[in-house]
Amino acid sequence: MKTMIKMSMKLLLRTKAFWFFLILTPVLSTLILKSRFDSSAAYIQKEDGRVIELSGADEKVAYNGGNGEYLVKVYDASGSSLSEEMLTMLARSGMYMICRCDLSGQGDVFTESFTESHMKRDGFEDRMGAAMYIYPGFGAAETAEEMADNIRLYALSDDERTDLLKEDIAFFVNGAAYDGERFTEALGSVYENKKVITVSGKAGSTLTAEQVNNKTQIGYAFAFMTLGFVFCGVFVAHATINEQKNGVYTRISLTKAGPVQYFVSKLVTAAVISLMSTGVMGICCLIISIDDLGMSRAEYLLMIFLLGLIFSSVSMLLGILIGDVMGANVAAFSVWCLSALLSGLYFPLDDVSDLINMLASLMPQKWFLNASEKIITGDNSVFGMILCITAAYLCVVISTGSLGIKLKRISEWGNS
Repeated sequence: MKTMIKMSMKLLLRTKAFWFFLILTPVLSTLILKSRFDSSAAYIQKEDGRVIELSGADEKVAYNGGNGEYLVKVYDASGSSLSEEMLTMLARSGMYMICRCDLSGQGDVFTESFTESHMKRDGFEDRMGAAMYIYPGFGAAETAEEMADNIRLYALSDDERTDLLKEDIAFFVNGAAYDGERFTEALGSVYENKKVITVSGKAGSTLTAEQVNNKTQIGYAFAFMTLGFVFCGVFVAHATINEQKNGVYTRISLTKAGPVQYFVSKLVTAAVISLMSTGVMGICCLIISIDDLGMSRAEYLLMIFLLGLIFSSVSMLLGILIGDVMGANVAAFSVWCLSALLSGLYFPLDDVSDLINMLASLMPQKWFLNASEKIITGDNSVFGMILCITAAYLCVVISTGSLGIKLKRISEWGNS
């Protein structure tokens, strides 16, 4: 077996493209980890009971939804404590997502041209359940009729929750007009006793904005590193395909080495490649601080090595089973693209269907990304999990690869 491993490594070290992927992908991953950007808005779930403040009247609210929320865009020209209490009541009810644009201090901005232009924008260029206009006189109103006259509500969808929204606004207006102070105190006591559990991370951990940024950057780094591992595994498959075509495997099979030993030798070669790539990444990590990673360098490199072991062996397996160099390249790139997308390396998959979640569970990057989230929050118990995940994938690869080589050999004998 040692001789087969040495022969495979000699062939790989003579391949220029192998060195390209071996060095380039760790460098790109390091640049991703070194660059700092804010991605917390995409991953941290919005807190219940809070009014989302918009930067301007033209800002779209559709990006704040995504899981069937009833979005309400509020143009608040009152800016009073009364409008604040009403919007907070609606937001804390759990039925609506309130997005407010503060237009107070600008006088009566709701001119005919303003209302017409924003109604068209909200109706055709945005997505929401309703748009609410609160006029400047709302805060000074004393009766329920005066408060209602200073509110305009426009339904922009056929959602049945619009009727419920109207009833909740009428409930607040009547209660505030009857006894505003006691009414708001009663509402406050009700919502204080309402228990809301907020989970920010995919793996069940509550992350800070900085930790979310670290997790996101590690996900991008995983994407680049897996690309390198996939194609390094393909190069091992290329050598195996050439050995089968040139009769090298036939001569090996005449010795005591069987299909299992032959495939394990290729698997060991893939492991050596993963170790080499991890070593290059380790050198690059010297310029990365622990703050950029959110974990120690040893923990990060261990995950990189295990992830590389999985992908280099899987791509090698695909290439051997396909038996064609071009087909192996296409299959490897397809596996990399689909697995990166379905595992949530590029964007969160919190609101996808059950089928997508099931497919995501088959992707190793998903488990490693969840593990990185746990490690960032100080939970090191996940290393046992990722070791088991790696062992499971390797068992599948070894059994499938050995059987595939044996069946292909039997098929070749039958055709001859």
